[in-house]
Amino acid sequence: MLFNSNTYLVFLVIVVYLYYLFTPYYRRLLLLLASYIFYWSWSIPFSLLLVFSTLVDYTAARVIEAAKKPWIRQTSLLVSLTLNLGLLFTFKYADFFSDSAFTLIGIRPWPELNWVLPLGISFYTFQTMSYTIDVYRGAIAAKRSILDVAIYVCFFPQLIAGPIVRSDELIPQLEARASVDWRQIRGGIAQILWGIFKKVYIADPMAHIANEAFASPDMVSGVGLILAAYAFAIQIYCDFSGYSDVAIGSAKLLGIRLPQNFDAPYLACSIRDFWRRWHITLSTWLRDYLYIPLGGNRKGPVRTYANLMITMLLGGLWHGAGWTWVIWGGLQGFLLSVERAMKWERTPKNIFWRAVRWVITFHLICLSWIFFRVNNFQDAVTILQRVGGLASGYIPLDFRPIAVLGLILLIERLKLKQGWTLWFQEKPKFTKWVTIASAIALFFTFAGASNPEFIYFQF
Repeated sequence: MLFNSNTYLVFLVIVVYLYYLFTPYYRRLLLLLASYIFYWSWSIPFSLLLVFSTLVDYTAARVIEAAKKPWIRQTSLLVSLTLNLGLLFTFKYADFFSDSAFTLIGIRPWPELNWVLPLGISFYTFQTMSYTIDVYRGAIAAKRSILDVAIYVCFFPQLIAGPIVRSDELIPQLEARASVDWRQIRGGIAQILWGIFKKVYIADPMAHIANEAFASPDMVSGVGLILAAYAFAIQIYCDFSGYSDVAIGSAKLLGIRLPQNFDAPYLACSIRDFWRRWHITLSTWLRDYLYIPLGGNRKGPVRTYANLMITMLLGGLWHGAGWTWVIWGGLQGFLLSVERAMKWERTPKNIFWRAVRWVITFHLICLSWIFFRVNNFQDAVTILQRVGGLASGYIPLDFRPIAVLGLILLIERLKLKQGWTLWFQEKPKFTKWVTIASAIALFFTFAGASNPEFIYFQF
């Protein structure tokens, strides 16, 4: 069930209406049922993986909390992590490593599986792992109710592509007796509309430009490829942040607050600042459950650089089973290490140097997006060669990405999203008529559109 569809909008209205008719316990049952219906619209068999993850982590957390002996606690955690990561590896990475081994040594360690990637598996795997790890660390108590853990694993607004939520952020809100907060509901509607607008009217048109260029990079001029890189930078940002806006807005309609996932990332003046603004819940997950346990920056500069590289390489691999994603992650780790070595992590106070650093940072990010987007490594080499030599091409130039990028930067610099949300919250009559008009417009838009999936569905 896609967010950018009439089916989802009707589904959401029904769920929200029923939600406020029930007591807290029956609300949780409704959310669990709604979440599984949401996933069943894609696949009923694969929903069994959600059930499996729920049972594994609920049981592991209870055993960890009750155990008196350290080895039992450690074994329970290890079993949980092994089963969760084992599923992720089998479905997402088994063929990648088998193909890589065949390319290097001519032998496959196991036959090709060619299995379909379960929707959202990368996101809910990280989410369930964080629950068990937090119980093991003593940061939270294991939940007695399996219902709470089940909803935490499969809460439909953020199930497929985040934000990645910690259990202590979500579960207490499920147990609360939330009354109808019309101000919050209006804010949720505003955020949903904002997210859908970004997806449908900005990300999807930019996708046409990027897809044409990246499909045949040898036919596109160097300048055209630069514009295509801008188009993809806009596409992936508006597509993914648009999804996050709809997810957060949908949760708000239910009186539940999800964490912010984006904070004007293309205004960043350093790569470190970019990762504090981009996919924030993944960045903090990698920091808390990988970078810091590896030693963080506490064991000298060499170890710090190694930890940065390991974290970002695995972050790249998390995004996709392919060497281009590994290169993308490695490039991020390298840039973060260089910044740290040169002490470029802080934003300059001087407006001129801030502008210079912004230009450098933005174009380094666009450079890295090339590896994220290309179909194979050879296409990336072709693009870099043609851009570096400003090669001529046959596909006409399309300068729309520059105008759209300027508009996005202006909107975020002026914080218009926050103003739009506040206006919705404070103007009930305005909200009513804009919502009705938007619903009618979206009905016809979705009815006549192909409704392309969000980019992060493939992860």
